[in-house]
This record gives sequence, structure tokens and C-alpha cells, in this order.
Amino acid sequence: MTLTPAAAKVLHDILSVGADRALALGRRIRVPTPTAEQLYEFCELLATTPGEEPLQKFLEERPGFLTGLLGGPDNADLAVLFKPAVGTQYNADFCVLQAHQGGAFAHLVEIESSHEPLFTQQGNTAKRLAGAQTQIEDWKIWIQVAREHYARELVRAAKALPPLANYQPGDRGFRLVEPDDLQSIWRGFGGESDPHFTFTIVIGRWSQLNAEEKARILNRNKQPQLLRIHTYEQVARSANYRLERDDWYNAHDDWQVLAAPTNPLT
Repeated sequence: MTLTPAAAKVLHDILSVGADRALALGRRIRVPTPTAEQLYEFCELLATTPGEEPLQKFLEERPGFLTGLLGGPDNADLAVLFKPAVGTQYNADFCVLQAHQGGAFAHLVEIESSHEPLFTQQGNTAKRLAGAQTQIEDWKIWIQVAREHYARELVRAAKALPPLANYQPGDRGFRLVEPDDLQSIWRGFGGESDPHFTFTIVIGRWSQLNAEEKARILNRNKQPQLLRIHTYEQVARSANYRLERDDWYNAHDDWQVLAAPTNPLT
């Protein structure tokens, strides 16, 4: 199909989003999507019923599983922090900084083991899930009174991280853009005056829940509390969706050509 010049200009604007280069599809700022081989590795790991530490290490080395789970498929991924402090008493397992037209987001993630039960036989919240929920409640209470300050601290920590290309095991995370660009993008999407926080618990296996337990999780995830409970199947499914989307996108080189000219990422 051949577009008229006016329609081609509209398409170019959609893909490049004008001066908002953080959202440009032609030069996307994204943690690499996990490959099919990495998805297989994830399955092999889950098959061994690993504890929290092996899962933490796996997700640090293949962070696309986390960024695929959080936000939307076309967010700009700015940085991923490992074990960031939340106040002086707490630490999250991960924090993912993202930006899009919905705002600037800090996604705080707490992981538990993949074979952990979510509920007791009586239908009550199991110990580890209840503990994770209480911990996130403590985070939220602290963040409510220090939201802008804490967001600035996260951005400051992110700017000091190495770029993804230079990341080495043992680093506390990595950034996707240059420090000044990270600050500018965060500010440009409202992060300095109105940062957004979300909270995610990753625990257990969906396939091991019964119908009543699945209904409980679905109901909790519908509540407007900015807390989501995901199982490790959802982590894998979200990454697979992003992989399929990337495969489709990479097959359409004309889209990249249209988006690229006004979006050099320096």
C-alpha cells in the first residue's frame, strides 16, 4: 500500500512521536527481549523448584523478563536497579524505571520462590505471600511521605550505574541511556514533580493453583491499589509476547526507516 505524503507524515509522527525520542519506535530504548533459548533456560530453572537466590540471579542476568512484565510493550526502559533501598529499613529485589505518555514510573518488585504456595488449605494467604504484602505495605507508607525525594534518589542511583553494554555480574544494575538523557527523559514525563510507583510480587506457579486460588489472585489484581501479584508463568508469557512483537517489528524494515531519521539517540 502506498501512502499519500500527508498520511506518510502522520505515520512518521506516530512512530517517532516528534521530539519525544524516548518513545520512538525506530530507536527504541528497551532492555533486549529474552530469546527463545533464554525462555527455555527459564523453563529448565523453574523445573528444579529453585529458591529465591537462583531466581534473583537469573533475572539479573536476563532482565528482559522483568521489563516485559512491567508496564506496556512500548515503554522506554531507562534503568534496572538490583536490591535498591526503600528508605533506611527496606530493600526491594528490583526497581525498573520506565517512561511513557502515562508518566514516569518506578516499578518496585519483590520476588519469592517459584514453588511457594500462595494460600493455605483453609484458603488463607500463605506465610510468604502475606509477608511480601506486609513488606510492600511498609514501602508504600514510607514512600507516601517521601515520594519526590525517593524518586530523585532512584534516578541519582540509576545515573551512576554502568550502561547495559558494560554491565558485569555483581553490578547493582544498569542504565539504558546516558545519565543526562535519563534525567531529561524522567523530567520530561513528569518524574520530578509527579513520579508514579507500582508494586509487584512475583511468586509461585499459576499451574499449581486450583480454581478458587486463581480466582482469588484475579480478584486481588483487580483492586486499585497499585499492587499486582504475578506467578512465574506470567513472567514467561509476557516475555514471549514481547519476543513475538519484536519478531513482527523486525520483519517490517520500512517502519524502522520511517521512524529513524528524526530520532538519533546520542
